[in-house]
Amino acid sequence: MKKPEDDDILPRRRTSLMGPAAQAKALAEATAKLTARRQRDALPHRIETLRLVLRAPIRGDVPDLVKLADNRAIYEVLARLPHPYTRADGIAFVEIFAQRPDERPYAITLGDRFIGVVGFTYPEGGEPPELGYWLGEPHWGQGIMSEAVKGLLHAAFATHLYPRIKSRALSSNAGSLNVLRKAGFVVVQEGTETIGTGAGKPTTYLTLEQPKWM
Repeated sequence: MKKPEDDDILPRRRTSLMGPAAQAKALAEATAKLTARRQRDALPHRIETLRLVLRAPIRGDVPDLVKLADNRAIYEVLARLPHPYTRADGIAFVEIFAQRPDERPYAITLGDRFIGVVGFTYPEGGEPPELGYWLGEPHWGQGIMSEAVKGLLHAAFATHLYPRIKSRALSSNAGSLNVLRKAGFVVVQEGTETIGTGAGKPTTYLTLEQPKWM
């Protein structure tokens, strides 16, 4: 019979030493992480819409990624985009950020060319997944972002693991708010961004419920 290793028994020892409140908190945190992992892994590897293909970012995307993301107009409305955006940033996005268990970004491609990103972040604490996105400026005003967002949302709801999805946009970003409203999101709160480039700026928070017909 295999002798239990320290790693096998120490977590149970720690749990047994916790009080009821701490045990409940630890269980809730573990459950939230498991739920997020299930949500992330249930999404398809490839999503096709009328004009677009959404897929995992790859190294071959880096030149177009850097060219499009190195844009101050995009940087100013996103919380986590570096500026200037360098080749090292692009490689880190593909090889590190996109592989994180709390992120699921898709490259938006048109005619096999990278043109932007859409995806989910899975916050800690059991909060709903958060939708985020950006699109290269040459492709604005063509309905592409709405098409990509709706494609991802449909795929997420088809898993029946996304009862609620949240998103946010700077209150001054009329284009992004229009994309979210067209996708069915409703405003739940007006507030002030606390992180990233938008810190201190008025921000609109929105949510979308799983459609009852799906």
